[in-house]
Amino acid sequence: MTLPIYCADDWLMIRSLGRDQVAGLAQAARDQGWEDVVPGLDSLSLSWNPAERSLEAARSAAEALLAVAPETVPDTTPPPITLHICYDSIWAHDAEIVAELLGIATDALPGWHAAQTWCVAMLGFQPGFGYLTCDAAIPEIPRLSDPRTQVAAGSVGLLGHICGLYPHAGPGGWPIIGRIAETLFDPYAPSPALLTPGQKVVFERVDHATLTRMAGESA
Repeated sequence: MTLPIYCADDWLMIRSLGRDQVAGLAQAARDQGWEDVVPGLDSLSLSWNPAERSLEAARSAAEALLAVAPETVPDTTPPPITLHICYDSIWAHDAEIVAELLGIATDALPGWHAAQTWCVAMLGFQPGFGYLTCDAAIPEIPRLSDPRTQVAAGSVGLLGHICGLYPHAGPGGWPIIGRIAETLFDPYAPSPALLTPGQKVVFERVDHATLTRMAGESA
């Protein structure tokens, strides 16, 4: 497998990967004992201890990883997860804009979104922030021209062809179509991030009352 590998002093990045390649190579790299393994949307970043491995040795190890991983990586896909989402207008601030860009009616947007097979491509931006992709042909959805100063934790946005899940309240520029009940990041949990790269995500629609009850909030 010939792919571009970009190297720094103690990090390298393998670019131009497919979604399945990222997940498989990430698992193979963990098995080989790299210091850090960070999956991206179409890339995989690996770090090492320069005191134990030279830059040349690290690059050779990455090339060897690319050469053998497709044949040796077992299926370690994490189990699917169901997220409960409310598409009511109180949370779906930009549903009309997104639906228009998709070429569907606003009231058809929840059904369209929940019907897609979503997969966690990577985590980033905020701790636990999930970037999800699907196989549907999604037109380019632009960032808001006037970003919000406050987006609720659990908000679900669509940007470009990516579905983004906000784990924390704060500013944000993604068009928002709903909110989920689940906590995406708990620093006190054994595994702080709820989502894992390579994981399938199913969205199950709930009403506002159910969302607030599940999220432990007052209506």
